Amino acid sequence: MIGGLIWMLFAAAAVASSLLVALSKNILHCAFGLLAALVSVCAMYIFLGADFLAMTQVVVYVGGILVLILFGVMMTHRLHAHGLRDELVQPVAAAVAAAVVFGLSFMVIRSQIWPTVELQEAVPTTREFGKAFLSSHLFPFEFASLLLLVAMMGAALLSREKKED
Repeated sequence: MIGGLIWMLFAAAAVASSLLVALSKNILHCAFGLLAALVSVCAMYIFLGADFLAMTQVVVYVGGILVLILFGVMMTHRLHAHGLRDELVQPVAAAVAAAVVFGLSFMVIRSQIWPTVELQEAVPTTREFGKAFLSSHLFPFEFASLLLLVAMMGAALLSREKKED
C-alpha cells in the first residue's frame, strides 16, 4: 500500500517535471526538469523491480544524454540571447490534443482485461545481463563505446573556435 503511494508520488513528480520541460522558456530550466523526470522514471523502475532498466536509465539518459545537452548549452554562448518559445505556439490547440490523447489512452487502458498476477519476490536481473554482456557481447559493446568516444572528441574539436596566426 505504501509502495503504491510512493510510486504514484514519483509518477506525479515525473509528470510535473515533464510539464516544466515543455512549458519553460529557459533551456537550463528545461534541462533540470528533464533531470527530475528521468530520475523519477528511474525510481518508478526500481519500485517495479526492474533494476537493470533503472540503472540503464541513469547511465544512458541521465549520465549520457542529459550531460550532452548541458555540455551543448555550455559550449554555445548564443543560446542565452534567444528564448525557446516561438510566436507560433498554440497552447489551446496543444492542450486539446493532449486531452484527446490522454482520454483515448485512458479508455484503452480501462477497456483491457488485466489478468491477476500473484506478487512474487523481486529477483535481481542484473547478474544475467552482466553475464551476457561480458561473454558473447563484449566486443560489440566496447566497439560502440569506443566509437562514441571518438565521435565526442570529434564534436569537441569541431566546436572549438579557430585561432588566427
